[in-house]
Amino acid sequence: MSWHVAAVLEEAARYLGVRELGTNRGREVDYWNYEAIRDWRQFPMGGKGAPWCAAFVSACGVQGIGRKLWPVPHTAIADLIAQWGEEHDVAYREPEPGDIFCLHYPAKGRYGHVGFVVGVPSGSFETIEGNTNPGGSREGYGVFKRVRTVTDRCLFVRWAAVI
Repeated sequence: MSWHVAAVLEEAARYLGVRELGTNRGREVDYWNYEAIRDWRQFPMGGKGAPWCAAFVSACGVQGIGRKLWPVPHTAIADLIAQWGEEHDVAYREPEPGDIFCLHYPAKGRYGHVGFVVGVPSGSFETIEGNTNPGGSREGYGVFKRVRTVTDRCLFVRWAAVI
């Protein structure tokens, strides 16, 4: 594993156990959204109280390896991360540690949840993800480790391949 990947995963792990205060709010959550958005007016609900899984990914990347090295868009929108992976030919159907996983929601017609892959046991992947809960919701309340099954809804963005 490259130092880039290790640094980003270490940063994500540092936040395990962080919980929201209210709905999609809290010191860390507001910070992650602000870091990803920078201008609250450009995001639904003004950014405050917005879903934050992608903002968590963006903030961990920037904090882990620095704004100049982090190649993924600074965004709070999961679908933009998946699009970026496809546009840069770093989107895969099989996970590797360090990838950003993207989950597609057919009813929404887009990718609607993201997080980091930290391990790859057979047929599944271990994650650290924000705005989830122990049941795996995309509208959760904290940063958790989870185990998910690899399905056709999953896309894995190998961001470190472009550094």
